[in-house]
Amino acid sequence: MGTMINAFLEETVTLLRRLDQAAIERARQILLQCYQQHGRVYTMGNGGSASTAQHFACDLAKYVIPAGARPFDVRCLTDNVSLYTAWANDAERADVFVNQMRGLLASQDVVLAISVHGGTGFSADLVRAVRYAHEVGAATIALVGFDGGRLHREATCSILVPVESTPQTEAIHLVIEHLLMHLLRQDLAGLAEHA
Repeated sequence: MGTMINAFLEETVTLLRRLDQAAIERARQILLQCYQQHGRVYTMGNGGSASTAQHFACDLAKYVIPAGARPFDVRCLTDNVSLYTAWANDAERADVFVNQMRGLLASQDVVLAISVHGGTGFSADLVRAVRYAHEVGAATIALVGFDGGRLHREATCSILVPVESTPQTEAIHLVIEHLLMHLLRQDLAGLAEHA
């Protein structure tokens, strides 16, 4: 058992070292610009990635904001179960995220899609959301694993965990999320000091 534990942890360390730091910095800049332009961030995912999307939204709304400062305007599109299931039931399932953003998404906004497989055979709803965002002129960020799929190829900025493992991909997506929150918290504290 000790060998299995060590192998998993060693793989995690290796994967963290292989992350594209330029992509992480690009995601940071996109989110910071969205905040400065009073845009809204829409987060979304399926399964375990839906919980990561929810975690992202929570931290953007509270953790990164200096005391007394304006919070991020952020919505996680899996939070409202009644609305999500109403759209999934009454319209094409793959449009469940697009339908929640239709008429609301603007060019200063950001769509953040999280997917283990990146829309390769899965998560057509996320791919359609990213494509819709581009039609509107909004920026998109993808957190993906495996080969990255369509989301990796089509998002404005994509951060790929280069491994074919759902547990490793989901775990490292949370590390990326917390790293971005750490960076944005410092950025917003600096903005507050100079306000």
